Amino acid sequence: MPVGWWGTRDPGAMAHPPRPVPHALRLHPRSRRDALDHTTPGHLRGPAFTTLTRGIYVAAGSPLDHGTRIRAARAALGEDAVVSGLSALWAHGIDLAEVSSPAQMTLARRVRRRAEIEVSRASLAPREIVRTAFGRTTSPARTAFDVGRLLPVPRAVAALDMLARVDPAAVSATRALAATRPGARGIRMLRQALDLVDPGSESPRESRLRVLLVLAGLPRPQTQVVVTHRGSFVARVDLGWPELRVAVEYDGAHHDTPERIRRDRDRLNRLRLAGWTVLVVDRHQLRHPDRVVAMVRSALATAAPRP
Repeated sequence: MPVGWWGTRDPGAMAHPPRPVPHALRLHPRSRRDALDHTTPGHLRGPAFTTLTRGIYVAAGSPLDHGTRIRAARAALGEDAVVSGLSALWAHGIDLAEVSSPAQMTLARRVRRRAEIEVSRASLAPREIVRTAFGRTTSPARTAFDVGRLLPVPRAVAALDMLARVDPAAVSATRALAATRPGARGIRMLRQALDLVDPGSESPRESRLRVLLVLAGLPRPQTQVVVTHRGSFVARVDLGWPELRVAVEYDGAHHDTPERIRRDRDRLNRLRLAGWTVLVVDRHQLRHPDRVVAMVRSALATAAPRP
């Protein structure tokens, strides 16, 4: 029996297929007000949508990366909000934010606290704001100024290393900005981080390994050292002291293939035949920094200077 005018339904009748999400709501998070221009309140409350923060929705199944969190914060706070901190690093192409990290934004006005969004209150100069794919964003120099003051020095240096790789002028611009704010909170940490920046580092953990060694009082290593032997190229090592022929490599591989393992062994043998001592550190060893420092200190102490 078909559906009657009083709403009864034949138990054998086919259920209605799920209502599709309108195209305009599949792209980016939207506020409830904007979403209701394209769908109904009931549809918005249903399983087709996910609530990211109070009053902000995204289509269920959308990738919930940090970029989505930034766009949700933008929808929640408005166009005058400025993407800042780790979120600004993301907007500038540097992914150091954890998947669960809240979006970081800066506003000149007060707003109600929201889950999933960290808001800093500050008035930014026009030169400290640029446009990115995520809208108003702190400039590379202002981003470095904020991150370098608020993160522990090893993490700050990792961020600044990556920023210096994508924008070589960022470090000098950050120094200039810091000179105009001598009393800013965390300014000493920022200056220390700036002194340790080396754009030669190719990963955050490689940066943190280098900073660990320097802060422990070891001589500052060179990055991406090219090793040759009898006029021929041997390898390029992450960190090295060429005068002592000591190298430290960060191994970030999680699932090495047999071919990769074979190539790494061949490379290590070539370095040893060239007279180099090579130490390898992985993410598990980095959890025991004292052991790493002691190992490298011992290698440097026993190495003979190159004749």
